[in-house]
Amino acid sequence: MRVHWLIPVVAAAAFGQTPSPIAQEDAYWVQICEGTVESSPGGQLRVRADGPLIMRGAGQETINYRLKKRVRVRDAAQAAALLKQISFNVRREGDLARLVVAYPVDLSASSELELRVPRSLARCVLETRLGSIEATGLDGAVDVRAAGGRIRMDDIGGSATVRTGGGEIRLGRVGGFLRCFSGGGTIHAERIGGEAFFETAGGEIYIGEARGPVHASTAGGNIRVRRAAASVTAHTSGGMIDVIEADGPVIAESASGCIRVASAKGVRLGSAGGTIQLRGVSGALLAATASGNILAEIPSNARLEDSNLTTGRGDVTVFIPSNLAVTVQAHNEGKGMLGRIVSDFPEIQVRLGRFREARPAIAEGALNGGGPQLWISATGGTIYLRRQD
Repeated sequence: MRVHWLIPVVAAAAFGQTPSPIAQEDAYWVQICEGTVESSPGGQLRVRADGPLIMRGAGQETINYRLKKRVRVRDAAQAAALLKQISFNVRREGDLARLVVAYPVDLSASSELELRVPRSLARCVLETRLGSIEATGLDGAVDVRAAGGRIRMDDIGGSATVRTGGGEIRLGRVGGFLRCFSGGGTIHAERIGGEAFFETAGGEIYIGEARGPVHASTAGGNIRVRRAAASVTAHTSGGMIDVIEADGPVIAESASGCIRVASAKGVRLGSAGGTIQLRGVSGALLAATASGNILAEIPSNARLEDSNLTTGRGDVTVFIPSNLAVTVQAHNEGKGMLGRIVSDFPEIQVRLGRFREARPAIAEGALNGGGPQLWISATGGTIYLRRQD
């Protein structure tokens, strides 16, 4: 039998445990234990379970629990002996309450623990070896760890740390700082109140709203950020990156997908094999793709800084407001008709390289008296400089 990490110092009767009679449920023998554990105001709770764990906060002063134990054997006598091996232990250390559900690894058994706790708990640590974790309605900080199951959290007032070895993570509201890790599942977060870190080894990442900086990384999926009140840093080894709105700069890299930014204060983007699309972006536009098109629409009210748009193989299209003060320098390294520059602006003069000579097509000019430098580079394809009234 595995050695438990705490010693039970409170007997079952002392904290009000009430086991039900053993009953048969389909192919299983089941026993339910219910009880109450005293809790200190603004205290802490640590829970370790060997099965699914559900915890809900409420306006109360005690910790109420319901433990469902199950075994699959032939008769009631054998079931009673095995159910006793599923232990539930409680230990109090000042304002900290520790709860543990454990049973031998080789035991053909399972358990489900449901907790109703004071919403005002300052900190909760939840851990399970088998199964999922659900936590809702807590004002303090929450630390959740699952070996490989799904994690769901919502209505969390404080900061949160979430880890799973390979399951989906789904978050509603988290009021503070967030760290979120999955060994191979998707991550979905609706509202985060502080800085947020997301990492998964093989799934998509979706962030609805974050009131602090966002850091997102996945080894094999898409990243989508609807709104961030600060900067966004994103990396994917096998998907697209889509940022709808960021009140700070966006730094993004994709190994094989496109990158789209609809609103940001500066970008630094790189893709090894996808297109890059920019709309409503001000500040410095730094974007490069090894093989793909670049589309940039500069808003009329943008405060542009020195920018550089580069593609190794593809077209570059830039929509420039007619009232924007900017100095444009465009080079297309393709030979002859394989490297063109098309301009809607008479102020930007285009000089074509001679056919069969390694001379690039070049376009230079100052619009509205000139301003920040906009450098555009392509190898083959076409560079389009479009007027936007």
